[in-house]
Amino acid sequence: EDWAGGLTERETGGRASGESGRQSTMADPSQVIKNAATAADARQAMMYALVRPQTDMKEEMRMEATDTVVSAIEKFGNMKPPKYDLAAKQVKETMDKKYAPNWCCVIGETFGADIVCEKQTLLYMFYAGNLAVLLFKNPF
Repeated sequence: EDWAGGLTERETGGRASGESGRQSTMADPSQVIKNAATAADARQAMMYALVRPQTDMKEEMRMEATDTVVSAIEKFGNMKPPKYDLAAKQVKETMDKKYAPNWCCVIGETFGADIVCEKQTLLYMFYAGNLAVLLFKNPF
């Protein structure tokens, strides 16, 4: 995995992340979707807008949380105006059901946070460049 948003070498047209003379290793998402061998490859290609998250979660939990966040933002972010509070509520409720209560989720463009959380429950990521997502489990 490299900085190309998790795309494999096949999906980036064989370009490596360290190749000199390239501005970006990101493949054109529409081409990646057309060339996707499976539905999972196509879904991965559509997630190109995600910035590599800062997390201490285990891989399975991270993937579940990321998928939950993306689906909530896609569902509520297209409303006029975007309803990020509803997206955060959906993420919180989904994580509460799957991994026990006390999850907190903040989605927005400008916010600061100083938090205390349980070990291996923190996820901080950006979606589409400027939309920040903070997800964590409250220990209290």
